[in-house]
Amino acid sequence: MKRLSSVLVATIADVTDAATGERMRHNSPAWPLLEFFRRRADRATVLELSLPRPGMVSRPQASFFERGTLRERRVWPGWLTAPFAVAPDKAQPKTYFRLKARDILACFWAAAATPGPIDLFIGVESLLALCGAALKVRGKVRESAYYISDWSPWKFDNKLLNDVYIRLDKAACRRSDWIWNYTYAISDARRDILGYDMAAMGRELWVPFGFIPDGVTIRPHAEVDRRRLFYSGGICRENGVELIVEALPQILAAVPGATIDIFGDGPQLAQLQARAEALGVARAVVWHGYVTDRRRILDAALSASAALAPYMPFPENVKRFGDVIKIREAIGCGLPVITTEVPPSHREVRDGGLGAVIPYDAEILAKTVVSFLTDDDAYFTMRDRVVAASRDNLWDAIYMRTLAAMGYDATPRFGEAAS
Repeated sequence: MKRLSSVLVATIADVTDAATGERMRHNSPAWPLLEFFRRRADRATVLELSLPRPGMVSRPQASFFERGTLRERRVWPGWLTAPFAVAPDKAQPKTYFRLKARDILACFWAAAATPGPIDLFIGVESLLALCGAALKVRGKVRESAYYISDWSPWKFDNKLLNDVYIRLDKAACRRSDWIWNYTYAISDARRDILGYDMAAMGRELWVPFGFIPDGVTIRPHAEVDRRRLFYSGGICRENGVELIVEALPQILAAVPGATIDIFGDGPQLAQLQARAEALGVARAVVWHGYVTDRRRILDAALSASAALAPYMPFPENVKRFGDVIKIREAIGCGLPVITTEVPPSHREVRDGGLGAVIPYDAEILAKTVVSFLTDDDAYFTMRDRVVAASRDNLWDAIYMRTLAAMGYDATPRFGEAAS
């Protein structure tokens, strides 16, 4: 097995608040990558490239760890940031080409500041992966990995922009030694929709989204509320919340005390609240809105009987290619899932007996929910399988499997996890 002496992770995310030095958690692999590699590599460098959002820190920052301990944190100088800066009041979640130029320069800056050769470079998007490939040509990097999290063959409505995106993706696949795909569907789409010659690309590995427990503990069977359901996500057409509302009258007819916690906001919220009133089921729905306290969401999931994720099937639904966080979070909480065939993770749900995969149909959804809430023997047998699967759903377990497939010894050597 190869030893991990030095790793550089380049990620489009804020992990560290530049003003306070405090770490910020969010739904991206940035935090888990930092925690995983700092405990395993002699030297680990994490480059953080800010997201375009109000209040963003537009200066790249790099954290340098040695043997598990933070040695230094560097921030790009202000004079070098100025040409690329986006005014906070104008920042939007869109692609800024000047920030892409910033990211390229920042990758070479972080690599130059990392002592010695780098065993593994991980770029969490195509442009960053291409930087890793260029550093390999220069002899600074030994192996590079292209890590894909948010991907679709139709990422952008603008055809020219989407063509550039696909060209960069193809180049990153060809130039990288390894390709870390969130889902198997990404590989299928590259081959079947985009026509890539996968034999000419780097070796692909399945690296799904993991679960961060945040100190929560899966509850015993006796503490599960056998009348409570759970949904978390955007209130929009593609996520199938409308189907949930339409199924509620039939669910309540069979299980009168059933309720559902719905966490999230979106364009359909007011419409679906009115529809619930019209159907006479408003009393059974708790609309929590957009909640930033992740622990509050996890506590609701831990006490529920089932998570509903009935995605609407249509060709442009990007959930066909992404690893759906809400399904991963549900499994991490020991919560059986009811979903459709849209998200790639439906295969795990179906093949592992971790819930049910149904057609996009309100009557079938209602019948499935009723069976979950009323058949205790079948339900708790299923929940036992979900609880067992939750242990394989943790970030450390996922990255351990991935590094082992690459031939690396990823045993923790520094910090609390070291033996």
